[in-house]
Formats: sequence, structure tokens, C-alpha cells
Amino acid sequence: MKKLMVFFLSLSFCFTFSQEADSIKTKELKEVLVVGTKAALHEKQTKTLATLDEFLQKSTKVDLIKRGAYAWEPIINGMATERTVITIDGMRIFGACTDKMDPVTSYVEVSNLSEATISSGQQGSCHGNTIGGSIDLKRSQRQFTNAGWEFSVNSGYETNNQQKIIGSAINYADSLFYVDTDIMFRDAENYKAGNDKEIQFSQFRKLNLSATSGYRLAPNKNIEASVIFDRATDVGYPALPMDVSLAEALITSVKFNYKPNLEQIDNWETKIYFNTITHTMYGTKRPDVPIHMDMPGWSDTYGFYSKVNGKYKKHQFLANLN
Repeated sequence: MKKLMVFFLSLSFCFTFSQEADSIKTKELKEVLVVGTKAALHEKQTKTLATLDEFLQKSTKVDLIKRGAYAWEPIINGMATERTVITIDGMRIFGACTDKMDPVTSYVEVSNLSEATISSGQQGSCHGNTIGGSIDLKRSQRQFTNAGWEFSVNSGYETNNQQKIIGSAINYADSLFYVDTDIMFRDAENYKAGNDKEIQFSQFRKLNLSATSGYRLAPNKNIEASVIFDRATDVGYPALPMDVSLAEALITSVKFNYKPNLEQIDNWETKIYFNTITHTMYGTKRPDVPIHMDMPGWSDTYGFYSKVNGKYKKHQFLANLN
């Protein structure tokens, strides 16, 4: 009986103690919305002026076939380029070289890209039929903000192949108009392997120009024009009996973006594009090639797509006409 009374007294004490008022005051915080632009792709790397190939090889889904110091061929999930899709902002581009010396990734620079979206299998079929997957290279996109003028200069030097890198960007943005321009130049000599052995025919020279301009037609409508010019010359491939005298690409597009005032549709984007590629391989500088043969190639691609992003209740959907 005494034990039972002690138990009830202890329980009452606990109940009384638990009913004491909390000495910590509650203060509700207001929600803070942070708005900013994505950093460019090269700003996310420890080696800021690395090539796009060096960035892609960090992905576990991408392997690279290296025939030289330039234009590595990306392999997605073990599938070659003819079984995968590589696009720039959703634009299809077909190389002009029969030996795959001009992958799509060789015609862009990290200085004007924001991210590379890698999808596996049928998840990458948004921009075309694919088995292995896809890579969509998304360029940096300026917002309609009163940021004004922005200037930047990049330069670098690599000792192994004496690569000289220099680039510049000029950007302007206000509430109705923006323009982004970017230039990057690379000049590299033969690189050296172990024991300071020089690898012959591994040099390259490359110039890349990029410009994007947008205009706001209405609060929920805008139009954007874009152009990329890339020219590589004197590109050596030590793993092949031939080199590249010229790899040149002109990639253009016009995009219309519309955000309707509808609950189910978030964004409607339509783009028309055109690109042309010239690629010339030759073996006249190789001393051990018995028959010198030039291999010129051309490729022109026209296309358009119109895609709608939306949501219905707890579901999200994407419809794409390509």
C-alpha cells in the first residue's frame, strides 16, 4: 500500500511538472525568396578554363574516346554516338566527319554553358530517338533584370602542351532587353607523355564565338535569337593517320517563349534552328602515310520543336513536337 501511494504521488508530481509554461518564446520567421542567376559551367570547376570534355568525364554515365587532345567522343552508358542524342539547348546537330572526329561537344565552350543534362535510356528521348541516353548542353541564359553592363576577361596557360587560353565576355541586361556575347581562343602545341616524350601531331587551335539576345514582348512573352560560330584549325590526332585542317560550325536559332496565365500550363517554348558544319581531314603532313587523301565533309541541319510544360493536380507533364 505504501509503495502504491508513493507511485501516485510521483506521477502527480510529473504531471504538475509537465504543465509548467515554456520559458522559450516562439517567433515566426517570414519567408525569404532568394532570386539569382545560375553560375556558368566553368565557374563550378576547380579548373575554370578546362575544356567541356574534361568536365563531362567527371560523370559516371559518360566515357570518352580520346584520339588526341581535342574533340573527344562521348560515350553514354557504353553506347556510341549513333545510339545516343547530343543537343545544344534542344537543337539537333549532325557531325560532318565520317570518322566521328567532330562530336557536338567540340563546337561549344564551357564559358557560355550553364549545365549539361545527362539522361539514360528512354529518359533522353525528349530531343530524339535514343537507346543509350542523351546529353543536352544548356547555355547560360540572361534574365530580364536591371543588371546593366558586365565585362569579364579570362586567361590561362597549361605547361604540358603550352596551351594559351584567352577569352572575354560582354553582357548587358535591363527589364526589356538583354544580350550576352562570349569569345574564347585556345592554341596548343604537342603535349608530352611520361619521361618527357613529345607526342607528335597532338596540337590544335580553336576559336569560339557565341552571342544571345532576348527581347520582352509582354510580361509573359519573349523572343530570343542565338548564334554560335566555332572554328578549329590544325588539329592533330596522334591515334590516326590523318589530321584535321578545318572544323567549322555555324549554329543559329530563334526561340519564342510564352507563359500563359493558366493553372495547368507553366511554359510553352517554340524554337526554329539551322546549323551548318564543314569538316576537312587530310594526311599531307604525315611522313609515313603512303597515300595522301583528303576527306572533306559537310552537314546542314534544319529543325524546330515546340514543347509545353504543365501540371495537373499532383502530376507533371511535358509534351514535345520535334
